[in-house]
Amino acid sequence: MNTPLPPRWAKMLLRWLHPENTIEEVEGDLDELYAYSYQRFGKGKALLRYLLNVVSVLPPFVRRRKTKYEPSLSLSPDMLKNYFKIAWRNIVRQKAYSILNIAGLSIGMACSILILLWVQNELSYDRFHARASQLFRLTCSAGDFKTAVSAAGMAGGLQAQLPQIKSGVRISKLNPMLFEVGEKKVEEKRVFYADSNFLEVFSFPLLAGNAATALKDPGAILITEETAKKYYGTSDAVGKTIRINNNENFTIAGILANSPSNSHLQFDAIIPMKTMAKWNSDLQNDTWNNFNFYTYLELDPKTAASVPAQQKVLLQIANVFKARGQDIKLDFQLQPLTDIHLHSNLQIDLPGHGNIQYVNIFLIVAIFILVVACINFMNLSTARSERRAKEVGLRKVVGANRYQLVYQFLGESLIFSFLSLVIAVGIVYMLLPVFRMLTEKTLAINLLDGKLLLSLIAIAVLTGLLSGSYPALFLSGFAPVKVLKGKMRVAGGNLLFRNALVVTQFVVAIVLLVGTAVVYKQLDFIKKRNLGFDKSNLLYLPMTGELGGKQQALKASLAQNPLTENFTVISGLPTNHESGTIDVIWDGQTTKNQVVFPSFDVDENFVKVFKSQVLAGRGFDKAFSGDSSSYMINEKAMQIMGMNLENAVGKSLTFGETKGTIIGVVKDFHFKSLQYAMEPLVLRLNKWGGVVLVRTTAGSNEQAIKALGRINQQLNPAFPFTFGFLDKDLDNLYRSEQQMGSIFNLFAGLAIFISCLGLYGLSAFMAEQRTKEIGVRKVLGASVAGVVGLLSQDFLKLILIAIIIASPIAWYAMNKWLQGFAYQTTLEWWVIALAAILATGIALFTISFQSIKAALMDPVKSLRSE
Repeated sequence: MNTPLPPRWAKMLLRWLHPENTIEEVEGDLDELYAYSYQRFGKGKALLRYLLNVVSVLPPFVRRRKTKYEPSLSLSPDMLKNYFKIAWRNIVRQKAYSILNIAGLSIGMACSILILLWVQNELSYDRFHARASQLFRLTCSAGDFKTAVSAAGMAGGLQAQLPQIKSGVRISKLNPMLFEVGEKKVEEKRVFYADSNFLEVFSFPLLAGNAATALKDPGAILITEETAKKYYGTSDAVGKTIRINNNENFTIAGILANSPSNSHLQFDAIIPMKTMAKWNSDLQNDTWNNFNFYTYLELDPKTAASVPAQQKVLLQIANVFKARGQDIKLDFQLQPLTDIHLHSNLQIDLPGHGNIQYVNIFLIVAIFILVVACINFMNLSTARSERRAKEVGLRKVVGANRYQLVYQFLGESLIFSFLSLVIAVGIVYMLLPVFRMLTEKTLAINLLDGKLLLSLIAIAVLTGLLSGSYPALFLSGFAPVKVLKGKMRVAGGNLLFRNALVVTQFVVAIVLLVGTAVVYKQLDFIKKRNLGFDKSNLLYLPMTGELGGKQQALKASLAQNPLTENFTVISGLPTNHESGTIDVIWDGQTTKNQVVFPSFDVDENFVKVFKSQVLAGRGFDKAFSGDSSSYMINEKAMQIMGMNLENAVGKSLTFGETKGTIIGVVKDFHFKSLQYAMEPLVLRLNKWGGVVLVRTTAGSNEQAIKALGRINQQLNPAFPFTFGFLDKDLDNLYRSEQQMGSIFNLFAGLAIFISCLGLYGLSAFMAEQRTKEIGVRKVLGASVAGVVGLLSQDFLKLILIAIIIASPIAWYAMNKWLQGFAYQTTLEWWVIALAAILATGIALFTISFQSIKAALMDPVKSLRSE
């Protein structure tokens, strides 16, 4: 032939579509097509036109095939029964192969089911409300400061002026309160105030009481069923009295169902907003300039369903806000209720939110693990294809067509898949308690749930079809004449595909290993980062109850005890600080400030106890009586004000309505999560209290706690003693990252285990295929180490390719994740190298057993048949 042979894939495609032709006939047809393309279009366009010609001749080939063969696509009951018997016999006869396949698929399915249970739970938040699609939370941002709260007067004011808003409801921040019933006193931390229409807007079931009036009486309270049982032993508590904070009695107006676990609003009791209005000036004056409440708006269905309509409402909200005389530059947002849990990276927000990034990551992980399990099945099936070649040949000789063979092999993979599903469900039941502990979610699997059952069946069918597709097409394509003559060797025919599957498996495993390492590296970076103060051995006591009114006695008691003498009183903990204002004026200011300045109230011991560094000036001192109107600022505030360490001290500063002088500049210290960049901070002299922080000496924490307990008993006997450690609270800021690391660790290990199952099976097959070669090599003097190296080198090449592919993927993915932190660790090359070495070591350990076994085999036995 004068023309080059056509591409191999085109011959295979047309040969599959037209098997009645010989190889020579197919090649002749294609060569003729290529020659025509070459003669008509020249060398440059010959290949392109040739491919188009191949496509153009497919329909005639297909029509000719259908006309000549007319295969039946129906399967008789006897045929199905025969397929099932053969599949079962293969499973029983090849026990090792079956165990590897079923184990891999079972573990892969179990991992995917667990992750999907978690993902389903995360995506279900707040969707149980009847009008969830119409509910939005009003949020705002001032520059980079994005917050979930709004002003007290906005809910009612916006509803009155904007017809698109059907209703508005306000919810306060969580307020820890002391509940007392009889002898039982417990501090409940999940209590908030809500407007009277709370139960009309949200669909929280009221088990007892009148939903229309329950939150209208200032002396009423709603408690959950669990809270009622805690205090009264029964949920029948309507009309009973509960005392709060030792100073006010409330009548239980209704019993709520326990707040659903998939609600961003978690509560144990709700008190009418009218009760808070008795003492809260924001509520009394309907203020628009003090942001302290969560505002939820119910929009009409038409507006809620249209993004442009929502943008129009936001523009109107901005105009109404400006018309109220507010000159702060704020951008308002309408956050859909169903987005709050996963899409909230806002300050001053309710605790317990998730992260859509983690949901996407673990959804991809679930798919990858399932794919890895399917790859195992494909690898082992195609690797052992030579054993079933004669079966395929005989079936074709007696009249079986390719469709029937495809059905048979797909049916076998579906049997494997459903057997694996049954085992996977058992694994899920066993691992669910551990998984609940890792995720801190109330996850459950209920096989009586029709939707869940259909999902599991769908996973099994998808897995069976995916894992069995290539083996079915590959095995059914054997030519019967060559197979039965013994001239066909199929072990190497699919080697490229098998190698690609092994590479894919280890790419996934290495990426997961890198992910695990980077998550732990970031958490370690957070733990070890210098926060600007010493967080160790800081024990705190909230000044609840009577302690706030007995500050002098409290300070005297603390100073007299050597275990507690090193203390300070601060307005709040430097963990997730919530206060801030733009009402700040300083020397040299040219335009109105639009930057939010958080503030802390601290006493004279603050610098000493926190071990923070004063860069210029001094800290607060009892010797200076004028410090009551003085301020300290941090470096960030100094930079925003256009000052430096040489000129900042002595400048005037007005914070709120109080004018004073800057007496010192303190080194920046973190008072929020490291996910947020450093913010400007103003420190004022504490005049009211807040939290007592005691720096204990190493090893004396237990004695210091007892000493604080005795002080609380003396000065605050009506309130239970509560305390905490600042470093533990700081660690809890990164709870979701810790959970992510633990889950990553679990599934990375399982993905590697599944990959190793397949690798073990492949290495056993390869050793079996090369038994006689190994025998000859040993007779000629090859050492055990040499034989092991020979059998291992092919797999090591594949792992090296996987490392090359996985490295940029892992680098990109983890850099993307780290961008969520304002302060992040560096992603260094050795992290990926360590993951690669670990994956390589595990792979070598897996294949070494079969390699060593083959190398130690007596060559006489392996060569006996020669």
